[in-house]
Amino acid sequence: MWNYKMEDAANWILATASTTGLVGWFLGRRRTNAETKGVEIDNEEKEIVVELNNMERLTNRLNEVIIALDNQMAENIKLKQELHALRLAFENERMLYQELLKKYEKVV
Repeated sequence: MWNYKMEDAANWILATASTTGLVGWFLGRRRTNAETKGVEIDNEEKEIVVELNNMERLTNRLNEVIIALDNQMAENIKLKQELHALRLAFENERMLYQELLKKYEKVV
């Protein structure tokens, strides 16, 4: 009889410990999964912040390049205008030279 009660008590203790372990594992697993998801969310937020900073840096750089390009285009237009004016002046000088040559040839 004593053996039976000891065996029965041992079975109850083993069953209680197993059930407690199983419930603890299940609840711990849920907690671990929740913590893992929290860490994943934090990592994604950090990645988003890094990407936003990169985008802002690239946007600023793009704006700088656009401004530099606008300045270069304005300078290009100015140089084209100067070149056109020089061509006109050169053509006028060439025509004057041609007239002077004709006069000189008549004199000689």
